[in-house]
Amino acid sequence: MVALAAGRGPTAMAQQPPPATQPGPPTEEAVERELEELEEAPESDVTRKEAEEMLEPEARKSWFEQPYMLGDWGGVRTELEDHGIKFGIYYNHFYGILTNGGRDLNNAQRNSGTWDVLMWVDFEKMGLIPGGELFVWPKGHFSRNINDKVGALGEPFDDADGDKVIYIDVCRYQQSFFDRKLVFQVGYLDQQTALDRNAYANSEDKQFFNTYLDNNNAVIPLTIGLGATMFVNPTEWLTLTIGGADGNARLFRTGFDTAFHDDASFFGYFQTDFKVKIPSRNGDLPGNYRFGMLYDPRGKQRFDTGVLGRTMTVERGDVGFYMSLDQMLFRESPEDMQGLGWFFRYGYRHGNVNRIEHFWSTGAQYEGLIPKRDKDVLGFGMYSVIASEDYREFVNDDFRRETGYELYYKIQVTPWLTFTPDLQYIYQPGGLTSATDAFVIGFRARVIF
Repeated sequence: MVALAAGRGPTAMAQQPPPATQPGPPTEEAVERELEELEEAPESDVTRKEAEEMLEPEARKSWFEQPYMLGDWGGVRTELEDHGIKFGIYYNHFYGILTNGGRDLNNAQRNSGTWDVLMWVDFEKMGLIPGGELFVWPKGHFSRNINDKVGALGEPFDDADGDKVIYIDVCRYQQSFFDRKLVFQVGYLDQQTALDRNAYANSEDKQFFNTYLDNNNAVIPLTIGLGATMFVNPTEWLTLTIGGADGNARLFRTGFDTAFHDDASFFGYFQTDFKVKIPSRNGDLPGNYRFGMLYDPRGKQRFDTGVLGRTMTVERGDVGFYMSLDQMLFRESPEDMQGLGWFFRYGYRHGNVNRIEHFWSTGAQYEGLIPKRDKDVLGFGMYSVIASEDYREFVNDDFRRETGYELYYKIQVTPWLTFTPDLQYIYQPGGLTSATDAFVIGFRARVIF
């Protein structure tokens, strides 16, 4: 799925285009207000130095320094944003090679790509609805890359979901109250934009390639479909998230044929987010500690029934638990966010009706490790998907666990272009003891238009 970075609301939707200056020379007071807003924005890691660079008039920047490949379109982007319309255009291209093991080494190299257009309509800025916002996310992609060749439980190349020219991934209305202390979202939602977020492992477009290092979807059903979410932000350090989603949602479908027909069932979510800042001599070290539980209404057969002459039993109302933690450990300077960060995830589902009972992942990221390469990022992560004992005993004793390791280095060529080489080693792809370990080489290019 597509990963998304911190935005204006309580969710982190996608990396939003940096703010541009207004036409004409702004007053000192106006610039100062903009700097304060950038520094104090919710979930923002923007420092004073970075804010000043973002407010530099684009006309003074060369093509290699501007934030977008196509520039400000002669001031059109800025003028639209001034009237409440903001958008971002992105393309990500992946190339994957399976060099060893997996399911099929025959012609095991593929290209895949995704394009995304993210559009925000701010009704408050338009003077129409205070606190109202519409977000629409059209996207498209081609190829499944080498995912089928590897045969892993997850996808070594996340978001390589086959050929689809265009569809709507998200279309939701957001209403904020009490200075964003209470926020409602309703519509066609992608649940991974609200749940299981992580600062260092949440975007296949900018961070890890592998699905299981982007999200905890081995345990959490991060569906895309009709739903509603409420965010409560009583303090700066606490967010409560409560939501529901169509339990029968299917990718590329509107959801009206499943949410309101036949067996109406809905997933339920509750998540608590704690935000911390650990003081250090080079500035605060931000961290996020998320703990959640989910309710799964779908009927599932107990693995210990329907075999050996036993009557099949179907259970409903399964419950799961998860956590997603990220913490900056070292900061080079108070002027920016270069340094070392760590992440950890864990999830649990009942093993009598789910073939995956436990999941965990962990890793680290260092931004600006090499001198003079301040925006480059080095990342390493590992995950393990562990089968339930009931599934092994009554269904498939060959299904045990899958463990993966991934190393990437993101090269910031320009503000609008990055190139990322990537290595993955997957132990027992598909969780099968009979499978041959897979070694995958990948490359990614990302362009912000």
